[in-house]
Amino acid sequence: MAHQRDYYQILQVASHADFAVIKAAYYTQLKMMKKHPDLGGSHEEAVLLNEAYEILSDPMKRKEYDQKISGAAPAVPSAKPVHYEPKAEQRRAMRLSFLEPFQFRKSYSDWQPAQFRDISLLGACIRTQERFRVGETLELDVSQTPFVKGTAKVRWVRVLPQRFGLPIYEGGIEFQKINATSFRSYLQTKGLSSLL
Repeated sequence: MAHQRDYYQILQVASHADFAVIKAAYYTQLKMMKKHPDLGGSHEEAVLLNEAYEILSDPMKRKEYDQKISGAAPAVPSAKPVHYEPKAEQRRAMRLSFLEPFQFRKSYSDWQPAQFRDISLLGACIRTQERFRVGETLELDVSQTPFVKGTAKVRWVRVLPQRFGLPIYEGGIEFQKINATSFRSYLQTKGLSSLL
């Protein structure tokens, strides 16, 4: 049997992800992570992302694809397994999946694009192509309406190697200085009232 591409891995979504998550991941990869050829990415990588999005965004094609891969042997990972540290990644508050872009910067540096993966009242899991380290304090620019800015401390980091392009850094941050009222208002506007 020929090698079957893992479109879920290409878009970095779970196999049970709904259309909104797939669409957000696709556009994040192309635009925010600059994988589109017009933004400096490679043509081959953009073709793979387009192919994955075409299959996973169409319910009929996705169903056929899921049936094909369910009978296939699991793909051999091409990169080293990601090191998981349960204590470091443990959450103290309820968290929800939250795929929204924002900006951050380290002290006295330029603003860098990033994306939330999930969020709670105490912190979040983020992804970006900009390297950051455990213990660093990041300045966050989450939203202009309502105005939400603050700082967060990095609690854990892992590198997610990419088939093409730069690696993605994923990490857990703990909010430190953030206006609670505007942050709660922001969560409400994004439909996350269940966190409050």
